[in-house]
Amino acid sequence: MELRETSEGRITAEFENDHTVANLVRKGLWESGSEAGYDSGHPLGDESTLIVDSSSPEEDLEEAVDTCIGWIEELQEQAEDL
Repeated sequence: MELRETSEGRITAEFENDHTVANLVRKGLWESGSEAGYDSGHPLGDESTLIVDSSSPEEDLEEAVDTCIGWIEELQEQAEDL
């Protein structure tokens, strides 16, 4: 994954071979009320781009990743209880 600041208030994260992680982080951003889009590129390609557009994209992205980690930890706990 590679992060780039493309303009004031906008960050892109480019993922190779992993549409799932980009989509998960996008959902985490939406959960916190941030503006984010996800472009999977060409249907035969294996790269995707997540676009975060806000007044504090770095903080929003960090919060979204923490949210996603929380979801995964909750799922892990539930799996251990089975």
